[in-house]
Amino acid sequence: MPVEPPIPAAPEPTPSENPGTPQPAQPTTPQPEYTPPAPDIDVPAPQPGGDPATSPGQPTA
Repeated sequence: MPVEPPIPAAPEPTPSENPGTPQPAQPTTPQPEYTPPAPDIDVPAPQPGGDPATSPGQPTA
């Protein structure tokens, strides 16, 4: 009884005539969406009535 060779887990893709086109076995991954980095300091959201004129370090009443 002949013994068949083992099947490779990931078959090698055959080279195509157009090296610029992606191979079917290698799907192109989409670029991840750009997320801007968060600011280092906590910036409070502006109040609907406007921010009161307070200097930094002053306790809020």
